[in-house]
Amino acid sequence: MVSAMIPGAKVDSKGRVMVNVATSKETLTFNIGGVPFETYKSTLFRLPNSPLANWKFLEEHYRPEKKDYFFDRDPDVFRATLNYLRTGELHIPSYICGPAAKNELEFWGVKPNKIEKCCWTNYNDWNSTLEALNQLEHDRKGSLLTLEVDKHKEKTWWNLNQPRIWNFLNNPDISLQAKLFGFVSLLFVILSIFSFVAGTTPSFQNIEIAQSTGVIANITNNETTPNITTGSTDSASGRSSKNTHPALYIIDIICLVYFTIEYILRFVFAPKKLQFMTSLMGVIDLIAILPDYIEMIVYAANPDISSSSSVVGFITIFRIVRVLRIFRLIKHVPGLWILVYTLKASIGELVLLTCFMLVGILLFSSLIYFVEERADFESIPEAFWWALITMTTVGYGDMYPKSTLGKLVGSICAMSGLLMIGFSVPALVNNFMLYYKHVQFALQAEKEQSESKNGGEDSESSSRKNSANQDKDFFSKKEPEMFPQENTDRDANDNKRESCPLVSIQVEDEDGNVVCPNNGVA
Repeated sequence: MVSAMIPGAKVDSKGRVMVNVATSKETLTFNIGGVPFETYKSTLFRLPNSPLANWKFLEEHYRPEKKDYFFDRDPDVFRATLNYLRTGELHIPSYICGPAAKNELEFWGVKPNKIEKCCWTNYNDWNSTLEALNQLEHDRKGSLLTLEVDKHKEKTWWNLNQPRIWNFLNNPDISLQAKLFGFVSLLFVILSIFSFVAGTTPSFQNIEIAQSTGVIANITNNETTPNITTGSTDSASGRSSKNTHPALYIIDIICLVYFTIEYILRFVFAPKKLQFMTSLMGVIDLIAILPDYIEMIVYAANPDISSSSSVVGFITIFRIVRVLRIFRLIKHVPGLWILVYTLKASIGELVLLTCFMLVGILLFSSLIYFVEERADFESIPEAFWWALITMTTVGYGDMYPKSTLGKLVGSICAMSGLLMIGFSVPALVNNFMLYYKHVQFALQAEKEQSESKNGGEDSESSSRKNSANQDKDFFSKKEPEMFPQENTDRDANDNKRESCPLVSIQVEDEDGNVVCPNNGVA
């Protein structure tokens, strides 16, 4: 009622009637991107520092012939801005991209923090998505470390070939040779993983028995083997041990040499060596080859160290790090890199999930300890395992409740685990799908850009060639002369004769003779 009686008036949260400074009903017409808007002149003074309240700014966009103010801006955001001046509430349509809305609001002098809570979620999601994708693109290109030839540097062998060799080693898509090198690297990774896995199977192990006298007796088909277990076993009759098959040892040496040479080449031709060494792939490559060299140095320093089971066990555990070589597939399988990056970028969600699980484990392990018999759950720390397995719905069955209260606690524990996982996992899935689709789009865009660039260069060179041929043909044709030229005939005394233009207007005298002007120009 107040707004109907007094244009531009409103009632605030405390019940006070707020009226604009101006009381006239004068209106102004705005044309925003072809959409007309009309509002009271007094409405514009709701934000005294905004461009809409600056008459000098408005006069620059005034059109006298149409008597309106024209702005080539987004009309939807201006409608939201105008409603904010009218009502004091800023609502942004959900279909407007957050960064675009932010730019428009800044142009009209409205701060984004004035957006209402109901619209803030969509607005923040757009901006968060853009920031995440920008960070993804920065990290993706940073992991590739693509290097361009600097044309401003001196053209030495290093300046010309360092970028080419570096891109050849790191980007398999730049050429056919780079793809072949990437395939060879992938083959060595597969061989290394095969050797690591096959070395634990009986088919690729040599079993030997060392007698107490130190003589090694090979097991033959005619001999019976005492109880030989995996690893090393000491007994009165001797000690059994399992050694790696020689073929696998040779494969390990070849792969180690290849990975070492490749790492050295990458380090030498890296544009930023510190960044390369601290990058994810640089750390993985270094950690994957260090255990082999440490093992070789230890055995070379003390060949008899193999008799110490504790040292051998430590080295064996240390060699487990070789399994990290599987992450070298990141360069060849984009989805694997996106998976690792998703886990890295979703560290907040993972921490939240871990906190949920820790709270649930502590709570339900304590409950099951007090409602069950001590023989089944001896302590709360031992019940941690049961709570974790139950919350993740794995249920090995090694520990389970038997009483009625215990079964009730177990049921609530399982349902709580489902809810906790259901709250956290969708965020990880959404991040993975967002990153995966963006990387697929980026790779496709880069491929099309590369093809268009190569095609453009070919088209440009062809166009230049055709243009040169046309110019050549133009100058080689015997066309009629278009400009006056003088006849340079000379007489017997080598005196220049009076010349006439080859193309001229003929002027005849009364007798019909052609007359040539003295200046030689018709």
